[in-house]
Amino acid sequence: MANFAKILLATGSFLLPTIVSVAMAADVVAPSAAAIPRFSSKAPGTSPQEWSFQPVRSAKQFTRYAFVRDDELGTTVLEAVADAAAGALTYRFDGDARASAMLRFKWKPGNLIATSDPRSKAFDDYVARIYITFATDPEHASVKERAENAIAHALYGETPPHAALAYVFTHKAALGTIITSPYTQRVKSIVVDADPAAIGKWKSFARDIYDDYKRAFGEEPPRISGIAIMVDTDNTGEKASARFGDITLSAKP
Repeated sequence: MANFAKILLATGSFLLPTIVSVAMAADVVAPSAAAIPRFSSKAPGTSPQEWSFQPVRSAKQFTRYAFVRDDELGTTVLEAVADAAAGALTYRFDGDARASAMLRFKWKPGNLIATSDPRSKAFDDYVARIYITFATDPEHASVKERAENAIAHALYGETPPHAALAYVFTHKAALGTIITSPYTQRVKSIVVDADPAAIGKWKSFARDIYDDYKRAFGEEPPRISGIAIMVDTDNTGEKASARFGDITLSAKP
């Protein structure tokens, strides 16, 4: 869903601040990475109150997120359903990408998005993706980035992150591919799941975000500013669903 990346551009047709919301100004106190709320501790049928829902202004319908009981796992998980819809769940926290590098998560994609194309603005939808955002460091920002940030701050009163790294499911690219957003160089997606046979099955992942960031962006990562979950089909107009298990961020063993 390319609109998520548009927030980093501060140009063109703006959407509600999806990425910006998870990377507030530095003077806002945020919890640590260890405080990411666990879905398994929630009651089925309730909504994720500790997370913020960020709609996409251009979407006519919004992705629905709710806690449900997954019989296979025997616990509560987060379910996302999009029907020609978009919108993300965001959680803001402050983290050290080197000290808390190990991201662990699991998901179960419900279906393929047949007409999706991760390299196209017109069809950039995903059945499952998890973003890690990285805070802007004003002292090291480029002239272009400072200009973009100034426009975004004027519109939203907040400074967007320096970059975002997404872990995605797509059957339209090979496993391990790093995809640059068709909207901005500041969002990179890593294909961690590309097997159509994985539909309807739980799969667990462990990613070193420090190494992944350096490989994707070719630089040292700044501080982590938050996390976001998104299932979206507003570009393709299709239907998609996915379930997500607990997400943790911790030191490498």
